[in-house]
Amino acid sequence: MGCTVREKDGAWWVFIHHQGRTKAKRIGPGRQGRDAAKVAAAKIQAKLVLGELKVFDASETAKTTPTFEAVAKEWERVAAPNWKRGTQITYANALRCRLFPVFGALPIDHVTPAKVEAWWTATRREGLSRRRLGILRNLLKEVCRRAVRQGLIPTNPADCIEGGLGRDDAEVRKTDYLTPEDLHTLLTKAEECYPKEYPIFLVMATAGLRIGEAVALQAGDLDAPSQQVHIRRMVRQGYISSPKSGKGRVVDLPSSTVAVLENVRQTRQVEAAYHGTEARWLFPGRTPDLPITPEAVQQAFAKALKVAGIRKLRPHDLRHTYATLAVKAGVPLLTVSRQLGHA
Repeated sequence: MGCTVREKDGAWWVFIHHQGRTKAKRIGPGRQGRDAAKVAAAKIQAKLVLGELKVFDASETAKTTPTFEAVAKEWERVAAPNWKRGTQITYANALRCRLFPVFGALPIDHVTPAKVEAWWTATRREGLSRRRLGILRNLLKEVCRRAVRQGLIPTNPADCIEGGLGRDDAEVRKTDYLTPEDLHTLLTKAEECYPKEYPIFLVMATAGLRIGEAVALQAGDLDAPSQQVHIRRMVRQGYISSPKSGKGRVVDLPSSTVAVLENVRQTRQVEAAYHGTEARWLFPGRTPDLPITPEAVQQAFAKALKVAGIRKLRPHDLRHTYATLAVKAGVPLLTVSRQLGHA
């Protein structure tokens, strides 16, 4: 039985030991924190001697100690404005589906290193990717780090899982691309059978756009005289956001692609004039106020490949095709990198 005063993480703490149980209380930083911790330790020691054990009362602890979920939601509320929308969705799903079922109902000071290690071991056995594991580990560490800063726990229990994430056992996917002959065949069949999606395939293959960037093109993005298109936004998970790098860019286009896109723009302008509106999206979806979805383009791409008699590929492989053919044609790597929008 007794109390000890110790400095931890820039602040002074009182550690209370009684009948094999320990509880920590953060007092404050600096000399004032040290002096206050000594006074508090003396008072708590006196109460323990007199048999006043409220400091270990489970009901009191439940009332004063927030749960892991409460701390996590407060951390998310404070931090989320600094994230892109996609990051917000990814983190929210990870918390809801992965962390809350295990730790959510626990008082934050009951999230111990032993429980964290047990969860981490079980999670790694599920075969999740390194990226997914990294997200989960970082989320747990950040939530617990906030609890440390607030004085709810003395140390971060997630520090026990610091280190490497191991190697993926999944098969490594080789970057794939189309030969000039296969690309010509694909685009010819797509123009014939899927004229709505054909311009999207074309601009991805000849300018290196991501699928989310291609479907998000608007009428004002095309600069036909300069043979360029401005990349200002992208579609991701059903919403509009900035490009992946967070910055816009200007992409050069072949004259043949410019001609196709200009024809698309003129068509949209005629349609808008008929309805008394203004042309917005080059590739509208089911309603004119929204662009076509990447999923719809993926479905059309799979069908076009089948019609063309070409092996299964992803729409993103059109971007790989552009990069590969450009480098083989002697385009400088820096130019290709800028065209692709690599950070």
